[in-house]
Amino acid sequence: MASPRQTAAHPTVLFARIEEDPPLGVAMGLDFTTVQRMFGASLVASVGVFILQGSMMDAVLTLIALCALSAMIWGLSERSETFSALRLTGSGPWESLAVVVSIVAFAQVSIAVWAFPAVGAYILSLSFIGSFWVTGYMMQPNGV
Repeated sequence: MASPRQTAAHPTVLFARIEEDPPLGVAMGLDFTTVQRMFGASLVASVGVFILQGSMMDAVLTLIALCALSAMIWGLSERSETFSALRLTGSGPWESLAVVVSIVAFAQVSIAVWAFPAVGAYILSLSFIGSFWVTGYMMQPNGV
């Protein structure tokens, strides 16, 4: 019978596997410092909303919406890497649902935080968030 020491993986093999994978900041399209700046700008904008409107809830909703938008931009910067990690391939119903949900979510946040009229909020959301999705599709038109 083999001893546990002989059957266990050798530590250098495990470290070699870890070293093969590039760090997340290198694997994604945008540099990680750029992403950190986007998240920092989201924080500054939400503090500005708090100062101007005096409502903590509006500031938190703004922070959540802008951080989600930053994450979508980061994910779309390397669409194939993001979609393969999430196991979303092609242009199936989940991808279409993600487009619709992101547009509706941004419009609802615009209505709740800034009291936009509903029609204007959906037009803004469709043009603003939709442009990110269209840019992602134009970057890789083969459907990943």
